[in-house]
Parts: sequence; structure tokens; C-alpha cells
Amino acid sequence: MAIGNRAAVLALALTALGAAAQAQQTVITSKSPYWKVGVADQALSRACATGRFVPNNANRYVARFMGSEGAGILSIAKGTGLNLRDLDKLAKRNEDYFFHAPGTTSCAVYVGGRKQ
Repeated sequence: MAIGNRAAVLALALTALGAAAQAQQTVITSKSPYWKVGVADQALSRACATGRFVPNNANRYVARFMGSEGAGILSIAKGTGLNLRDLDKLAKRNEDYFFHAPGTTSCAVYVGGRKQ
């Protein structure tokens, strides 16, 4: 096998391994606007913007919103700690957290399971 072919095969194998490591599980699919998934929480959004309340893996569990208004993909974490990095212990066990733009200063957190 020529060196160029070996490099191409190796690149393809590494791409496949990377894709497997970034596998997504779509938990919710909806045509509603993403901001209707739950109650917006400003304190959690600030904590997310500073990296103190974020999903462990933003691509692991996702909610897909595919309507003509408010389309987007949100990362999901559970108040039980599943997929959640919560340095200040802000999570509540009975809540689900949906993250818009985690890892950025524009992060917004919406809380499912909380009454308005």
C-alpha cells in the first residue's frame, strides 16, 4: 500500500473514531420554538456563561427543535447529575436542564420540570 493510501486510510479511521466518541442521543424532537422547552433561569444562565453550570458533554444528549420559528439544538443534563458539571451545587434532582450555546458567554439555561 502506498504511503498516500495509508495516510488516507488512517485519516478515515481517526474520523470514524472521533465520530463514535461524539455520538449524540436525541432525547426530544419538536417543532416548537426551543425557548418553550422550559422556564428560563437567569442565575443558571450566568453560571453557565462562566462555566460553573454546564453539560459535561454538550453533544451527548440533545433536544432538536426544527420548527420554522426558534429552530435549534439544545444540550441536555439532569438535576441528578447525569451529564452535568455543577460546581456550585445549583441543580435540583427533579429538574432537567436545557442549554442553548453552552461554553459561550451567551449561554441560556431553560429548566424543565419547574413551575413558572
